Amino acid sequence: MAFGFFRTFFLQAPPACMAYLRDQSAPASLATQRMNLLPKTPTARMVQAMIPALGFAFVFSQFLRSVPAVIAPDLRTELGMSAGELSALPSALFLGSAMMQLPSGILLDRYGPRLTVTAFLMLTGAGVVWFSLAHTPGALTASLLVTGWGIAPTFMGIIVLISRWAPRDRLATATALSVGVGGTGMLFSATPFAEATAAFGWRPTLTAVGVFAFVVSLAVLLTVRDRPPGERDNSVVPESLIATIRGLAQVLREPRLYALGSLAAVTVGSFLTFRALWVGPYLNDVYGAGLLERGNLIFWISLAWLASAVFIGPLDRVFDTRRGVVTIGAIAMMAWFAALALIGGSSLTFAAGIMILLGLSSGLSSPIFAHARSLFPDRYVGRVVTAINLFVWGGVFLIQVGTGLLIDQFPADSNGHSPVGAYQANFVAMAVLLLIALVIYRRVADVPPSTDVEKVET
Repeated sequence: MAFGFFRTFFLQAPPACMAYLRDQSAPASLATQRMNLLPKTPTARMVQAMIPALGFAFVFSQFLRSVPAVIAPDLRTELGMSAGELSALPSALFLGSAMMQLPSGILLDRYGPRLTVTAFLMLTGAGVVWFSLAHTPGALTASLLVTGWGIAPTFMGIIVLISRWAPRDRLATATALSVGVGGTGMLFSATPFAEATAAFGWRPTLTAVGVFAFVVSLAVLLTVRDRPPGERDNSVVPESLIATIRGLAQVLREPRLYALGSLAAVTVGSFLTFRALWVGPYLNDVYGAGLLERGNLIFWISLAWLASAVFIGPLDRVFDTRRGVVTIGAIAMMAWFAALALIGGSSLTFAAGIMILLGLSSGLSSPIFAHARSLFPDRYVGRVVTAINLFVWGGVFLIQVGTGLLIDQFPADSNGHSPVGAYQANFVAMAVLLLIALVIYRRVADVPPSTDVEKVET
């Protein structure tokens, strides 16, 4: 049923799509009949063929962003790395993604998601295999930088495709669905990855993951189509490379982009810094949690985030506000970070509950991207979303490096464990960053979905 809805949503066949959405409360048999009819149309078959490859590509990119949290204590033990050196590993991944956002945005608008995502996935595979073979902190960091370059355009390529295949006022909902699919990568990086690492070691496991990246890249090349059949670019003449770069400059001159980007950087950056870097050491240092115990709890935190990513997105249409949905979510994130700081190391059960609530509040990317997308004409979509993503991954990089330096200010014990006060300071810092970013974001006017129409260039 869920797959049928997902497939239906992206069809650019208004009668079938809109009828399905209007009658979600209709009897299951009627909905099933509609879904059974969809595969008979060429457009439906194209969408059905695209979803698995794009889904695997996004799952793969999310998986890689989350892996360091599970193996961080093992890397620290095996290589004798400090907290600062440890934070540099996933930071390099996010820095690589940030570095390639603007170039990949130009490539997405110029050459399309199909070729861009395919080429970058191959680069991802090379980076992961290199990481699995590296034996020094420098080599590990460099390989993750390359991997970050490779995964840079995956999500943005999917957003570009959504903007071309889905109705405009449902961009946040469609984005939320895609984030939900990709978010399963976080689940695979938790207990399943921990079990594979325990059974085979992290190096053989990641070697297999790198090889899988090449398989996914081939699937994207063979199945993805940049536009629905019969649809052409709104431009009479395709943009030249120079015109594409000038369009990027126009996007970057929009002041509101920076307010939206600041909040995107801190909401995503604070959660991913916690989820992809510090939750493993926090559970290990403060509560003595082992590999599988860490993996299991990270799994539930990831599942909570996955649920929030799916269900927060459509709320902008339910309440007809994007800014309001984002504001409530950011306030909730502040509250949970503050709560983690207050409890110290008193109760693992209580801490686990707060971390799951944090995950349930953190899926704010969809309404933020939809808000940013509403500011520009359709022809700039690749550059708009990658500009926001530049803020996101740049924010993740800076927050990870900053929190690593902050934790390093608290001396570790003889076993390399950081004290609970280091993590409390970490949580307070992220709550304060969220407050500052939210104040900046609130200066941007809301664009309710009911008033979101395509911008006309003058």
